[in-house]
Amino acid sequence: MPKKTTLGLLTGLGILLSIMIGLITHQHFIHAMSKQIKYDISSLGEKLDQRLKRYQQLPQLLAHDPRLLDSLMAAAAPKAERDAKLLQTNLLLAYWSKTLLADTIYLLDTKGDTLAASNWQEKDSFVGSNYDYRPYFQDAMNGQLGQFFALGISSQKRGYFFSAPVYDQAKQVNGVIVIKIDLDLVDEIWQYQDLEYVISDPYGVIFYSSIHSWIYHSLVPLSETQKQSVLERRQYGEPPLTALTEIADLNELNTNRQAMILLPQQQKRQSFLYAHHDMNTAGWVIYGFMPTYQILSDVFESILLFIAFYILLVLVLIYWWQTFSAKEALAELNDTLEEQVADRTQHLHQANKQLWHAIEQYELTQAELKETRTELIQTAKLAMLGELSASINHEINQPLAAMRAYCENSLKLLQKERYDAVASNLEQLNDLNRRIADIIARFKVFARKGTQQNSSVNVASSIRNAIQLMQAPLTKHQVKLTLNLHDDILVNIDAVQFEQVMINLIQNAIQAQDAASEKEIGINLQVGRQRVIISIWDHGPGLDNTQKQRIFTPFFSTKHDGLGLGLTICRRILDLFSGSLTVHDHDGGGAEFRISLPLGKEEQQ
Repeated sequence: MPKKTTLGLLTGLGILLSIMIGLITHQHFIHAMSKQIKYDISSLGEKLDQRLKRYQQLPQLLAHDPRLLDSLMAAAAPKAERDAKLLQTNLLLAYWSKTLLADTIYLLDTKGDTLAASNWQEKDSFVGSNYDYRPYFQDAMNGQLGQFFALGISSQKRGYFFSAPVYDQAKQVNGVIVIKIDLDLVDEIWQYQDLEYVISDPYGVIFYSSIHSWIYHSLVPLSETQKQSVLERRQYGEPPLTALTEIADLNELNTNRQAMILLPQQQKRQSFLYAHHDMNTAGWVIYGFMPTYQILSDVFESILLFIAFYILLVLVLIYWWQTFSAKEALAELNDTLEEQVADRTQHLHQANKQLWHAIEQYELTQAELKETRTELIQTAKLAMLGELSASINHEINQPLAAMRAYCENSLKLLQKERYDAVASNLEQLNDLNRRIADIIARFKVFARKGTQQNSSVNVASSIRNAIQLMQAPLTKHQVKLTLNLHDDILVNIDAVQFEQVMINLIQNAIQAQDAASEKEIGINLQVGRQRVIISIWDHGPGLDNTQKQRIFTPFFSTKHDGLGLGLTICRRILDLFSGSLTVHDHDGGGAEFRISLPLGKEEQQ
């Protein structure tokens, strides 16, 4: 099967499986999250029921206190006595409210007027307010325990009201005692930040919610009769009662698990997953809501995880198939390889012989090249000695002439028997003989072949030896020599070849100043951490850019009779010992050649 077709089938299968995984995980998460929401709001409902039950029987217990009946019976008493009893009752109710952690406790007469209240000293005191329209008052007046949620008319605070009738000795209802509970305790109980909740009354009107914009809206559309009933009881003030869903009634709402809910502030609907819990104590219904996009994110993560697993599985299968195919191809290759090996081994054997022969020829050529290079350096050195022959003759002829003069003088002194003077002449002859021997020894050392082995050489000493060999040309041409040397500095180079380089550079500097009025050669020595820089400068005409670029090229010379090999050989010598030779313009005019050589191991340490 072609690779493109196989890849297309695997991709199509992966897409199909991803869709199936998405549908399965979506249903799974909806079921799981519905159970979780149901569990969370059931926990909230049970905790809220327990809190409300703590207050449910309290009004009935408080109604048996005779001090409440005294306040209710004091209506016909003189004003001073009535005010005193009501003050006592206010203080009593305030004490009860503080002890029971209630929001407000107040006492109503049979007309629904508030005679005394725990908040009697506050600006929004209930004293004097009439609540005969409240269902909890009507229930208590009918001899029943009442409970009711409403928005406070005076305080504008939401609360839950518990009421009980206050009986006189004739078992007639003479008033009503009411306890108001602040429902902020719902926020204290709720612990689920990712879940929104609402509490609604039997009509589906939301009076408490974690989403503030939902409060006093209805979960489903209300009929006109239901809206009128809510408004007449003034339970929520003047609520908008706008339906948040388009579901027909609460029964249908409670049978579903998902709905589009209106978000009033954004003026748009959003999909929510929800569950509900009926509160038996209060007659409320608690709903828990979770945005479905949270489930979609979990589903998306599951699909991505499956895709990653599927890709990994496909890669493993591809690897296995390629390995299997490679093994089959290798088996076929092995069948033909043995036949080819014998044939190619014969060719390799022949090629190996040719290679060894080529290596031998290469090594022979390298040895001949090395020998030729050594001979070239030696030839250049001897040629330099030839150029210095006149100065050598001059240096030897001077002491020889002096020796002849001393010998003739000594013969005359012997005839005159002046033996002390003869002895003095003999000492002078001995010194001149030693001087000639030193001159010959220096040139002999310079003329011998150098080596390519690194050795530690004293730079200043080698430079002075080269200057001694060039002393006659320096004196003849009246060249001033300026030295700036450091003693005891060692470098890695052969001493003879280093002196050859120095002599060549000094000779070039002398020849470059033939036409100069003030002839001067300077040699400076600078020591770095790992290398030594030796500068040789003159006051000649210097070099232009073209000459500086070609000065080290073989057979290039600035002299009419020069061969153009001196500086080339100097650079080759320095290259052999990890050194370098460069040319620059001297600050005071003329050219400056710089030699760079590595310090000896003793100096680096």
